[in-house]
Amino acid sequence: MSMRAVWMAAGIALLSACGAVPGPASGSAVLLAAEPSLRVEGNRIFLAARVQGLATDALLDSGAEMTLVDKGFAAEAGLLAFGDDEVKGTGAGTERVQFAQGVTIAAAGKQLADQTVAILDLTDISERVVGHPLTVILGREIFDAGIYALDVDAGRFQSVAPEAVPAAEPLALSEANGIKQVAITIDGVPVLADFDLGNGNEILLSREFAERAGLLEPANILGTKLGGGIGGPVERTLVRVETLEIGGHVLRNVTAAVSPPGDGADANIGVSVLRDFTLVIDFAGNRVWLEPRA
Repeated sequence: MSMRAVWMAAGIALLSACGAVPGPASGSAVLLAAEPSLRVEGNRIFLAARVQGLATDALLDSGAEMTLVDKGFAAEAGLLAFGDDEVKGTGAGTERVQFAQGVTIAAAGKQLADQTVAILDLTDISERVVGHPLTVILGREIFDAGIYALDVDAGRFQSVAPEAVPAAEPLALSEANGIKQVAITIDGVPVLADFDLGNGNEILLSREFAERAGLLEPANILGTKLGGGIGGPVERTLVRVETLEIGGHVLRNVTAAVSPPGDGADANIGVSVLRDFTLVIDFAGNRVWLEPRA
């Protein structure tokens, strides 16, 4: 569900023309008393949230550079939309988008004030990807605002105090096109992968990387599958990955989906991989801890 730099750059340019633009960590973060629980549907994570005080269940997406709000829910929440631009997500086409500023988002025990959100029609994603109405995709703002422990299978997403992070050595996070990345190895070939909790499907690989890693040999190809997020469906080639290594831990016989040429990062790992671990995620500190589930 990642939103790529091609439209984010356009969005930032539009915002700059229309007024001051808060960055991903703009606004204040106020710690709230209650800690939420997750609702997990397949490999998609939903979290209780409020936008301008209006309650909803939001899709948690660390690969979205900003929070996305369905235009119908935005109107109900009283968001004042401005601008008109075209966005490119992980689908084959584009979508129209507007923006709203000065938005308050409450989720994961925090309240984020003075946020900028994108407003667009999420009907296609609701029907084709999620299977029910989707009002909000909660982006990386929430991850930038704190440190969190995530256990997908236990339905737990909780704040962690800086002094309470694990003593073990973390994995380093880097950043590309507004998305955090982590180093992995696929069939012995190193690659930086988007750390994308909004990806509820297979590992995603670029065609260029898949060719470099020898994954498009006939013996590795499993078939094709329609995928794609914002922008509509796109056909991807399914391939077999013998080993995926992350942080010294090896997963075997993993299925990956290869995107069309020029579409997205070299690799993208989502919930299908990360749910095998309990995680402590620190975007501000550019680090993540992974512990295999017992």
